[in-house]
Amino acid sequence: MWSSNSENVVQATETNKQGNAAMSTAIATEYVRKMVERETAGNGDVENAVRRLARKHGLSFWQIMHLRAGRAKSITVDAFAAIRGAYLEYCEQQINDLRLEVEEVRGRDDRFEDLVGEIQNLAERVRQAKRK
Repeated sequence: MWSSNSENVVQATETNKQGNAAMSTAIATEYVRKMVERETAGNGDVENAVRRLARKHGLSFWQIMHLRAGRAKSITVDAFAAIRGAYLEYCEQQINDLRLEVEEVRGRDDRFEDLVGEIQNLAERVRQAKRK
């Protein structure tokens, strides 16, 4: 998946000619680093966290490690799509965790009522992003 000869390899660019965000190793690297940071239980757990993420999302250990270290020069469209999907799943989990936390507090503090709608809106935006 990391072959630079492949027709479906995307070079590292942040924006395309139209000014829209493009698939890039830089973006994939950012997604991977955030997921690994969240998955890691401590300093000595990075490799285990990478293995868990790779298994969970159908990626290879080395894909994640190369992106995390910033060594990947290009990325295939398929790999980018898998990493983007994994990151959006990560975002959904974070939103669900926040939803549960707000639900716990909401009954005791009316000031959290506004957050319920905001969380629902955010969850919908992530669902829409997953369809793209």
